[in-house]
Amino acid sequence: MKDYRFGKNGIMALSLVITVLVRVCFSHAADRSELVNVIKTIPPNGPFWKYGTLEMRRKTKKAGMAAAVFPHWSHRARYTCRVCHEELGFSMRAGDTGISRAQYVSGKYCGACHNGVTAFTVQEGAVRHCDRCHMKDTAALEKQFDAFAEKMPFAKFGNGIDWAAALRADGIRPQNALSGEKEILPLPEKLKVPMKLGTAAPRSDVAFSHEEHYLELDCSACHPDIFNIKMKGTKAFTMENNIFGNYCGVCHMRVAFPMNDCKRCHAQMSGSILP
Repeated sequence: MKDYRFGKNGIMALSLVITVLVRVCFSHAADRSELVNVIKTIPPNGPFWKYGTLEMRRKTKKAGMAAAVFPHWSHRARYTCRVCHEELGFSMRAGDTGISRAQYVSGKYCGACHNGVTAFTVQEGAVRHCDRCHMKDTAALEKQFDAFAEKMPFAKFGNGIDWAAALRADGIRPQNALSGEKEILPLPEKLKVPMKLGTAAPRSDVAFSHEEHYLELDCSACHPDIFNIKMKGTKAFTMENNIFGNYCGVCHMRVAFPMNDCKRCHAQMSGSILP
């Protein structure tokens, strides 16, 4: 079994990120609860299976039910991100969609798959599957994750899985549409060249790969809501804003590899505390 302990270097990285967060939070008079929510997204926060596993309790608490647990790892092995976030209409930003039971029972959002054909049904019936999502105990889910992750390329951060490597090696073959028949237009040649992003801080530049992101998402997932599509049109793009869940942080603080995996973006970073 793989060793999923975070390690000394990871703890040092976490300490550094938290120090930055505390300074930013109080220098900008941000609410303390916002800082807590950001820190919760940074591993280690318990075992790797928790990273990218969402607990949705805003509406379930009022209904007296256990939180709905959504494991991104299980779904993204079957479908690319574009299926849920573009075809089904889930917002890229956590909490923005606000789905209701009436919506998914009518076949929208989760109900598009959880219909008793593609996946277990959310409809009322002789056999109810409420506890498949509203989990009081996640032990079974944790075992499923361990068995799944054991076969996947290892990464030191996030949920311990290198998803990009898995895609490249055909370790997973997620569908681009619920029907599996969506045609994806080829990426323009000029966008296949990594885009160099300079940095003001004393670290290496970032080489951003449109091509790697396009394996999972269409352009509309990021443009223009998260990033202005005009050259140099995105304002206030800073590490601090990323850490607080904006720009790259929309994904890379919640589901995709987290931003304390510095060298995944700053490949030639010097003086790093990370190996």
